[in-house]
Amino acid sequence: MDSKDELHIENQVSDSSASVETKAVSPWRIVSWVCGTVILVSVFSCIVMAVLRSEGLREIKVTALDAELEPRDHSLPLIKQFDALPDYEILVRTEGLFRTNLGAKPNKSAQEGLTWRLKELIPVSEITSICLQDQDKVISDALVEVQITGPSVVAGNYRFDFQTEHSAELGVKSFFKTPVGQAISFAFTMAIVIVLLRFFSFFFI
Repeated sequence: MDSKDELHIENQVSDSSASVETKAVSPWRIVSWVCGTVILVSVFSCIVMAVLRSEGLREIKVTALDAELEPRDHSLPLIKQFDALPDYEILVRTEGLFRTNLGAKPNKSAQEGLTWRLKELIPVSEITSICLQDQDKVISDALVEVQITGPSVVAGNYRFDFQTEHSAELGVKSFFKTPVGQAISFAFTMAIVIVLLRFFSFFFI
C-alpha cells in the first residue's frame, strides 16, 4: 500500500470520526429538551386542571318545605313567639377538616327562604359538606348535612339552592393545593433551575 492510499484511508477515518461527533447529541441538549417538555406539560396541565377546579360557591339559599316541622325554642302558645323561631346557621366543611361559619340568622323562619352570601369564593371541589344547624349558646343542634351534587339538593325538611361562579384565579390556587399540583410545581421549578444553570454555564464556563 503506497503513501497515497494510506493518506486516503486516514482521511476517510477522520471524516467518519467527525461525522460521528457531529451526529452525537450532548447530554445538556437532551436535558434541555426534557426540561422544555416538562415545562410545557406543566403549563398545559395547570391550565386544564385550573379550569376544572375553577367553580366556586358564592351563595346558599335554604328553604323550609314545611314550616310546622321547623325547630322551635319552645312550644308555649302566645309567649315570645318571635323568639321561639329557629336561629339557623350554616357551616361549610372543606378538605382537611376545615370549616367556614357563614353566620347565623336569629329568630327567622326559612319558609320563605334564607340566603347566605359568601364574601370569598370557596372551590366546590374542596367542599365536603354543607351543614345546617340551629344555633344555641351552649351546643348547636345539627339539622341536616348535604353535599353539593347539583344546583339544588333536598334533605329532610329543607331545600338547598347553590349559586356558583367561575374564577381562573380560584382554579389555579385550588389546583396547586392538590398533591398533583404540588408535584407539577416542583417539577416545573426544577426544570427552570436546570435550564438557567445550562444558560449560565454556556456563557461563563
